[in-house]
Amino acid sequence: MTHLPKILALLLFLAALVHAVNTVAVLEIVPSGEMSLKLSEYRHLTDELRTIARETLPQGSYAVLTRDNIVSLLPPDSEEAQCLAESCAVEIGRAIGAEYITQGFVGDFGGMLTLTVELYESMSGHLLGSFVTESRDVMGLLKTMREKAPGLFKKIPKPVSEKKLDVAVAVDLKPEEPPKKIDPQIEVAEKKGNASFWVALALDAVGTGLLVYGYMQHGTAVDEHKKYSDLDASVSGQDFNKAWKSVDDAKSARNISFAAGGVLLAAGIGVHIWF
Repeated sequence: MTHLPKILALLLFLAALVHAVNTVAVLEIVPSGEMSLKLSEYRHLTDELRTIARETLPQGSYAVLTRDNIVSLLPPDSEEAQCLAESCAVEIGRAIGAEYITQGFVGDFGGMLTLTVELYESMSGHLLGSFVTESRDVMGLLKTMREKAPGLFKKIPKPVSEKKLDVAVAVDLKPEEPPKKIDPQIEVAEKKGNASFWVALALDAVGTGLLVYGYMQHGTAVDEHKKYSDLDASVSGQDFNKAWKSVDDAKSARNISFAAGGVLLAAGIGVHIWF
């Protein structure tokens, strides 16, 4: 049996997952009191934190937003835009539709510089993790941030689609079985082979249908997110939450469809190879 169907199906699944991107916003690190560092030093710490996020999170599953991205997504003169300077992380994350968001503060304690970085899930407002480090100078803060920040970003759960991708790839890359001995009852073997072919074909068809549906839900999620972003500050909190729920439901349907479709395609491929 040729490996071409196996390779094509896996490539189709991987291409579909490219659209399932979650967003992580990294806010600027700011002073918690009187400014004790230079503005350029705050910016360098923030840039380093964004770089660590990009290097730690799986590429293709997460997009790390910069400050310019965040400002462009916030409605001008909104409460969230004014809140940006104060790093109100959860409110900003909800306003721009980012699934996860970080905020960081530099303070002074006992004559030492302190750096606190917190990671939130925007929709629930839950604190996923944080770290605090102290040093006598900014270089010490930078060094310890590089050590602790990767562990913080690893607290972000894997997307559903990526978890299912691990299963699909594991099934797809199962070692080849040695050639089976020819059964004397050739007619029975042929009937079994025909049955397995139709089972595999059905799995492939359903899996492809789910991937197509997931792609359609991705378009719906994009449209709903645009409507959500276009809401102005006069909209009530209930309408605001309802709009975000539409975005979240479309994303959930998209991710589940991609994951289920990928698993079914992988199962169909496994049936093709096994029988």
